[in-house]
Amino acid sequence: MSAASTSVRVAEGVLAGVASADGRVRAFKGIPYARPPVGELRWRLPQPPPRWDGVRPADAFGPSCPQFPVVANSLYAGGHEHQSEDCLTLNIWTAAESTDERRPVMVWFHLGAYQFGSASVALYDGEQLARAGVVVVTVNHRLGRLGFLSHPELTAESPHEASGNYGIHDLIQALRWLADNVAAFGGDPGCVTIFGLSAGSMSVSLLMASPLGRGLFHRAIGESGALLGPLAASSGITDSIQDRHHAEQTGLALASSLGAATVDELRRRSPAELMLAPAPTGEDRWAFDASDVPFSRGSLDGAFPTADGHLLPESAFAIFRDGRQAPVPLLTGSVAGEASGMPYMADAARFVEDSLVEYGEQAGEFLTLYPAADDEQARISSATANGDRVFVWQNFSWARLHAARGAPTYYYHFSHPPPLPAGADVAERSLGAFHGAEIPYVFRNLAVRDWPWTPYDRELSEMMSAYWVNFAGSGDPNGPDIRPWPRFDGVAAAAMHFGDAVGVAPVPRSEALAFWDRHFERRRSATQSGR
Repeated sequence: MSAASTSVRVAEGVLAGVASADGRVRAFKGIPYARPPVGELRWRLPQPPPRWDGVRPADAFGPSCPQFPVVANSLYAGGHEHQSEDCLTLNIWTAAESTDERRPVMVWFHLGAYQFGSASVALYDGEQLARAGVVVVTVNHRLGRLGFLSHPELTAESPHEASGNYGIHDLIQALRWLADNVAAFGGDPGCVTIFGLSAGSMSVSLLMASPLGRGLFHRAIGESGALLGPLAASSGITDSIQDRHHAEQTGLALASSLGAATVDELRRRSPAELMLAPAPTGEDRWAFDASDVPFSRGSLDGAFPTADGHLLPESAFAIFRDGRQAPVPLLTGSVAGEASGMPYMADAARFVEDSLVEYGEQAGEFLTLYPAADDEQARISSATANGDRVFVWQNFSWARLHAARGAPTYYYHFSHPPPLPAGADVAERSLGAFHGAEIPYVFRNLAVRDWPWTPYDRELSEMMSAYWVNFAGSGDPNGPDIRPWPRFDGVAAAAMHFGDAVGVAPVPRSEALAFWDRHFERRRSATQSGR
């Protein structure tokens, strides 16, 4: 491969990509990394892609997995208009001038609660990061019930006696494909960083915990998301992973609701039928008072990762607690306004009543941290509590558990509010920086949004992306001309703050974090230490 070449040979054949306007960066889009998971391959582990003759065009994104559309003005919209079960493709951006360069590789897992999203969202365009010296990859995978359904019959037909988690297996297959082929794009298969946000970050935490991910990546970045809660009976609780038994029972109930007596009958149902089937347990914690949440139309029941005994032998928390996770360098953190975009309860009396039921003897402390004197305060507190338990506590605990093993760990807190225009869907209730606010800064893609960016926004983007690129290259975000970022030790509890200034300061919201520590410990005790 030369600087001017847009043709690359991979194991399956020749790809023809496209060059940037100045010819420095080449993009290869819609590359199949597995066979289409359709027909008999629905709810099976991904299979290696077929070979092709001649030159395959790689100038357009592949379709995303079938999904419900998000609201039109959502900050998380875009990039997944074309949908199909034939969705297992990835995209690569590189500025390497030869296959000998061996640049660090950064593999992005998109957000979307495992319900929506795509590798083709404009904010994830890898051109600018590729100019900074890395090879950038974005990955589509199976979503929702197409990607995560468990069922006893599926478990029985599996050589590993496990079902569900197909969307995570897709990511593993993508990493295997890259191990064999990324050198053709000037990337180093021995220097791969997986990074993602929200559900994408949860996937990073699961791949660190899973024995199946070992050796396929060498650094990990998790932005606002992990799955370190105890095993749960319902997949509607996104601070946890559902246990295998309940996941299989959910699959049985879903099949029954569709009148499908066997998995073969389920495989003949259309994606729309599977998506539209109601939550069979009648318990979907994401559905209440959340008509404006982008993904509230769908159900998480039967559509979320599972401790299946194969990809995840037990809870991710138990694996991290015992120091059995991949010992790779980790960079992780969250934003100040994780409540933005979260479900909320706009009824003070009901919020207090539900809090007494859920938190028991801890309810007084919970309501002190998240008060509900009136409906408006309940709305803010309920969303904030959801943001803290699903994101803030998860990433802090991830960093603390990993640092306790002695692995290089770096923790951040992002609080700089992007200059949202009028009409943005989270602008009214964003608490500072909304969920996912750092994406355009990390990718150096401020220009994708026509917002009134300031010189400081551009400076912050250059600084953050430099930390991320440095980390991808060496496992350490530090480098010349940027402020020193100390390793996180879990004791002093200091974080790199990306706010209206950049610098090291204590981890915020210590009282809330301490509350969630006690809450999750109580839940783990009730589920036999999360195993």
